[in-house]
Amino acid sequence: MDNDTQFEKIREEIEAKQRSILWPDYLRANRNVFEFLWKGDPKAKPIQRAGLIVFGVMNAVSGFFWISLCLTKTDDWISRFFGFLIGLVSALVSIRLFRNAFLRQNAPHNNEITHTT
Repeated sequence: MDNDTQFEKIREEIEAKQRSILWPDYLRANRNVFEFLWKGDPKAKPIQRAGLIVFGVMNAVSGFFWISLCLTKTDDWISRFFGFLIGLVSALVSIRLFRNAFLRQNAPHNNEITHTT
């Protein structure tokens, strides 16, 4: 009987570790991550904010690279246009990520009325 409970605990641990392996669980977890990246969360933890800043810096560097490459290149106007467009989109995404990283939590509303007697 004691072996059955140990086996059940081991089985539950293995199932908990393998939850994101299945496709629907992976999609659900991924949707939460992308929703956090795009919409932000005022209650995000500091490590999550740091991750957003890292992604924002990566997109900003990419955007500035493409824009500077297009401004210095004097060959074809079509490649300059599309390169500038890619850089602009990347820079705008980085601005959005920075905005989400610096969202502040609203002040908690205290609706409780305290009486002192």
